[in-house]
Amino acid sequence: MKVIKRDGRLQDFDINKVLLTIEYASDSAGAPMASSDIKKVGQVVEEKINSYNTDPIHSSVIQQFVIESLKELGFSTVAKYYSEYK
Repeated sequence: MKVIKRDGRLQDFDINKVLLTIEYASDSAGAPMASSDIKKVGQVVEEKINSYNTDPIHSSVIQQFVIESLKELGFSTVAKYYSEYK
C-alpha cells in the first residue's frame, strides 16, 4: 500500500513508523505506553486502513485513524500529543 505524504510524494506504508511516532507522543505526554499497548493501537489502525480500502491513502487519513484508535483504547492524552506532534 502507498501513502500520499503531505508534500505529495508517494511512499510505501510502514506501520513501524506509526508505532514509533505513537511512542514519541506517549513519551512527550509523560504517559509512556507499554510496547504491547502500542502494538494493539497499531493493529487497530491497520484494521481501519484495510477497511478503508483505498490505495494510495493520504497520510492525514492515517493520522485520524491513529488519533481515533488511541482514544478508543483509552489513551486520550497520548492522542492529544500525537495530533500536535504530526
